[in-house]
Amino acid sequence: MKFRLPIEKFTNQPTQIVRRAGYFRIFDSKTGHESFIRKLTADRYPRFHLYLMEEDDEIIFDLHLDQRATRYEGQTAHNADYESEEVRTELTRIYSIVKQNMKV
Repeated sequence: MKFRLPIEKFTNQPTQIVRRAGYFRIFDSKTGHESFIRKLTADRYPRFHLYLMEEDDEIIFDLHLDQRATRYEGQTAHNADYESEEVRTELTRIYSIVKQNMKV
């Protein structure tokens, strides 16, 4: 699930804002991609997984819920929810925090 906002409206770096929302940065050495996660338990999974991307003068927030890790070596696919009620609720929470850090 995604939302987009214009870059010029941000008063703080988007990475700082998502850290305030409880996310921390991770780096996938296999893909070279940086993203953010928020753990829901003391275990590694389940966790919210957030990507921030810049495109056409906008920041895209792309969120899903990782349910568990990849089961087979060499595969990158995983069990994730992209449209669940939990994802909608979390994206709404992130959006409200982001909006507090934007110019009117």
